[in-house]
Amino acid sequence: MTSHVYILRDLKHPRFKIGKANKILARARSFRWESIDFHQSLGLRLASETDAYTLEKILHRTFRLASVDSLEVVASGGSADGASEWFSTSCLPRLLQYLEDNQDLHPHVMVSGGELAALLERQLQPSQADVAREQLKKEKEARCIERDAELIAFRRTQLEGLRASLKVVHPKIAQELERQKQNGNIVGICDTSMGSYLVLADTVPLPSGALLWGLKPLSTHYDYPRGGGSIMSSFSQMTWPEGTISKVELPRAHLRDDSVSESDEIIYEVFREEFEWFNQLQRIPEEWVSAIFPHGLFLSPSSDDHQSKRAIENVMGALSKARCR
Repeated sequence: MTSHVYILRDLKHPRFKIGKANKILARARSFRWESIDFHQSLGLRLASETDAYTLEKILHRTFRLASVDSLEVVASGGSADGASEWFSTSCLPRLLQYLEDNQDLHPHVMVSGGELAALLERQLQPSQADVAREQLKKEKEARCIERDAELIAFRRTQLEGLRASLKVVHPKIAQELERQKQNGNIVGICDTSMGSYLVLADTVPLPSGALLWGLKPLSTHYDYPRGGGSIMSSFSQMTWPEGTISKVELPRAHLRDDSVSESDEIIYEVFREEFEWFNQLQRIPEEWVSAIFPHGLFLSPSSDDHQSKRAIENVMGALSKARCR
């Protein structure tokens, strides 16, 4: 089996390495390919490993006085692996002359620096499998970027659709709120664990089927691609001889808390004036509304429920207070 003695030039320092290897590039990798000037290097192909070992030892002994201290090699960035096998380039011409003069004693085939550099270039070229993997990776990355772009574009379309739909709904709600203001029916806002409500009341009991809040949830519905909702999604109403009380659910966007979504931001933007006005209204305690609307449905109040009566009186008192403002 053939083997090699290599003479590898350091790319940055005036030194070269003498060593033995069956495969020169594989051995050179252990002390970094990028540190070797392969064009100025060479290899000697010998008939056997024994011949390669013998020539390596002879060259080491012959040019020992030109060897570079291993500590200097390591200190200047060289690898500790084989650090004692480096020699000053000052002896390189004599070494080459020695090989030429003693070709008959050490039969070898010269592997030029150009050949070594070409071998390295082929070694560095990616295999077909590497190329295929890299191409697949690029295609996957491109698909991810394309999907992200599609999602961003779709989300933009959603938000534009939402804004357009809200602008259709907005005048209806603004008109109804103005009607409630003119009629003096707005008591205030009640914030509960289940959401926030606009509380309305009137001292006149409404007839069966008549509603204090004039918009049904469907009329405040908005939609957009793959989404939708209602600004005023539900309401409840109670009527007594003393009057009528109603609560209308508000969108969570009016709170403008830290958890609002992009959709909530647009709802707030379109209804900013109304939401800011809501925040100026008096706050109605949750226990009053809970006593009046225990289940949030259209119920007939119990005539002997003292807690409910007290809550009704409190809301009616709050209505009088709101009307006096």
